[in-house]
Amino acid sequence: MLQIRPARLADLPGVAAVLQDAFSDKMRAIFGKDRAKIAALLELLYTGPVRRGYDGVLVAERGGRIIGTLVVEPIYHTPEENRAFESLVTRELGLLRALRAAFMLWLLGHQPASGEAYISDLGVASDCQGEGVAGQLLAYAEQWAREHGRTRLTLWVAADNARAIHVYERAGFAIVRTRASWLTRLAYGIRRWHFMEKPLTDSDTSQA
Repeated sequence: MLQIRPARLADLPGVAAVLQDAFSDKMRAIFGKDRAKIAALLELLYTGPVRRGYDGVLVAERGGRIIGTLVVEPIYHTPEENRAFESLVTRELGLLRALRAAFMLWLLGHQPASGEAYISDLGVASDCQGEGVAGQLLAYAEQWAREHGRTRLTLWVAADNARAIHVYERAGFAIVRTRASWLTRLAYGIRRWHFMEKPLTDSDTSQA
């Protein structure tokens, strides 16, 4: 039976495994090919917020295994957490590669506006895709957003990722604008991106 819930500290190795599986090309482009180093960095990235009780790092669990994950932003890190992450990145990758990784992460970043629940790091294990896991994670994220007073769900998706766009459209998202970036083309091989949004209106709530 599939359970969607906020992540616990013990879930973070599973979260890292799902993200490496679902975004292997991006992870290699940002952090390199060493899977152990990538796992350590991903786990530390979410350790602080989860330890402090942030409930917007979501997991899909089945049979004791984490098979999907989703993060609702903004997600905040304390100065101490940021320093610990920067120190680990520099130690594991070296200064020049750490600076390159920071730039590449910045390219994919988004600063949510007031009332916005921004969806990032939505990933499903490769052997569990096509089973509706992403849709259930999105449904839980919508419930989370309503409970936390957000007025809309948003996300960026590569314009050529037809499969993901279909999942988001089925969940009620619509494309509201498109941007092109030569920097992301050089870094990730992706030039065009769609910004998708789902308003969370009172009428939506009454129909739920």
